[in-house]
Amino acid sequence: MKKIQYLFATIILGLGLTSCGDSFLTQYPEGATLLEDQFQKLPDKLEGSILGIYSKLYEYGGDHATFGQRSIDMNSDIQSGDMALKRCSYGWFETYERGQFYAYSRSFLWSYYYEIINLTNICDMAVESDTAAIMDGLKTHDVTDVIALNGYYYGQILAMRGWCYANLLNYYCDVRDKDAADLSQRVMPIYTGKEVKAGTLGQPLSTVAQVYDRVYKDLSTAIELLDYYGTLVQRGSKLEVDADVARLILAYAMLNHGGSAVVADGKNCYQIALELADEVISGGKYPMMTQAELTTTGFADVNAANWMWGENVTVENMTGLASFFGQVDIHTYSYAAAGDTKGIDSKLYDEIVAMDWDARVDWFRSGTEKSAYCPDGKFFCPKTRYETDLDKVDRDWLCDNIFMRVELAYLIAAEAAWSLGDLGNAKNYLDLLCQERIIGTKYAEYNTWYSSLTTEDAVKAAIIYNWRVEMWGEGYSMQMLRRLQKKRSLGSNHISRAETTLDITGSDGEAFMCEIPSSEVRYNPNLISNIKTLIKK
Repeated sequence: MKKIQYLFATIILGLGLTSCGDSFLTQYPEGATLLEDQFQKLPDKLEGSILGIYSKLYEYGGDHATFGQRSIDMNSDIQSGDMALKRCSYGWFETYERGQFYAYSRSFLWSYYYEIINLTNICDMAVESDTAAIMDGLKTHDVTDVIALNGYYYGQILAMRGWCYANLLNYYCDVRDKDAADLSQRVMPIYTGKEVKAGTLGQPLSTVAQVYDRVYKDLSTAIELLDYYGTLVQRGSKLEVDADVARLILAYAMLNHGGSAVVADGKNCYQIALELADEVISGGKYPMMTQAELTTTGFADVNAANWMWGENVTVENMTGLASFFGQVDIHTYSYAAAGDTKGIDSKLYDEIVAMDWDARVDWFRSGTEKSAYCPDGKFFCPKTRYETDLDKVDRDWLCDNIFMRVELAYLIAAEAAWSLGDLGNAKNYLDLLCQERIIGTKYAEYNTWYSSLTTEDAVKAAIIYNWRVEMWGEGYSMQMLRRLQKKRSLGSNHISRAETTLDITGSDGEAFMCEIPSSEVRYNPNLISNIKTLIKK
C-alpha cells in the first residue's frame, strides 16, 4: 500500500509539473498538488518517484493507439512498412500505415518523452543534497544504507533521462546520412534538474551534438552507479533499469549517433557501442532465447530469461483494448481479433521463406492462411493461443510488455563491428544469434548462406535482414532504415503504399522526421527566437 500511495503522489506531482496542453514548460504545480518542500518531506520519495516515472511506460494516453512505449514501438514499425495493416476499420494507426506523422502524433511523442524528463528532473532535485556522497561512494565504497538506496535510484533516474533524449533524437532530427550528419543542427531544448530548480521558462534549442553529449553523460554515469549500487540494493522487478539495460540504451544511442565523432576517451561512437554490447553479451546475465523457445512463449512473460527490461501486466495496470496484444494478437479480445490485423510485410515474409533455414518463419502465418501474415507465432496469449472465436479469446489482457531483450546486444554489436570495417567480428555476432534460429534440419542451408557473407554489402544486408526479422514488432525498424539508408519495396498486404518503393534516402525520408509541435513553440519564447533565426538563415 505504501508504494501505491507514493506512486499516486508522484503521478499527481508529475501532472502538476506539466501544462494542460502539450507543453512541458510549466515548472511548478498549481492547485491541489504537492509543492517541492512537501515532496522533499515524503519518506522513500525516490522509490515512489521512480515508480511514477516507469508508470509512464505503460500509461493509457486517452485513445486506443496511445498506451505508452509499446504504442510508440508500433508507430515506428508500421510507418517503416515492416508491420502492415491489411484492414483498418476502426482507424487506429492508419496515418502511420500511410507513412505520415500528423499533428497529434508529433505532440504525443514530444510530450510523452518530455513528461518523463520532467519527472526525472524533479527526482534529480530531490537527490541533489546526496549527490556528492553518492558519487564519492563509487570511489570509497563506504556508504550508508540510505546513500546506497539513493545511489541505486539516482542511477535509474539518469538512465531514464538519457533514454528519453536518445529517443527524441530518433524522431526530431534528420539522420538520413548519419555518417555525414550536421551535428550543429539545432533540434530540441535540454532540461536537467538545475533548469527546473531555477524556474527557467523555456530553454533554447540545443544542437544534435549537445543532446548526444547529454545522453552520453547521463547514461555513462548511470552505468557506474548501477554497477556499484546495484550490488547493494536488490532490483525490485524487471521494470527497473539495471546496469546492463543502461549499457544497451547507450550502445544503441551511439549506434544512431554514428560517424567518426569522438565522444569520450578517444573512442568513436561505434567503438563505444561495440564495447558496451559486448559487455552485456560476455556478462552472461541474460541468456539468449533458444530455438526451442522461439514459438512457445508468446513474448508475453516478463520472467523469460532473455528479457532485460519489461512490465509485469496486472489487473491494476492493464490497459485492456488499448494494449499491444489487443492491437496485434488475434487470440486477445480487441482489434486484431475483430479483423484489424497487423502482420509482417509480405515481401519481408517472403525473404524469410527464401532463406530456407530460418525458424523465425513460424513467427508468422503464411499468406494463404486466415489472418494472413499475423504474428501469432511470436506475439500471442499462451492460454488462448489456438482460439480465434471472439467468445473464447483472452479477455484478461495480462500479457506482459517487453521493452528490451538481450538479442538486441548481438545486433548492436554486429552493426557496430561492421561500421568499424571489422566484417569478421560482425559475422561472428550474427552467427551467435542465428545459430539459435536455424530449423533443425537446415544446417547445410544455413552454412551456405553464412559462407556467402564475404563482402561489406553482403554483411550489411544480413544485418538489415536480422534487425527486421528478429526485432519485428519491437520498435526498431524505422530507425534502422534511416540509420542504414535502406531503400526497400513494400509488399501487397498494406491498405496503402502497397507495392510501392520506400526511399528513405530521398524525399520519403522527410516523413520519418517530426517537427516540433506548434503548441510547444507558443509556450517557449526561446524556441520562437531560434526558429526566426533559422528562417533568416
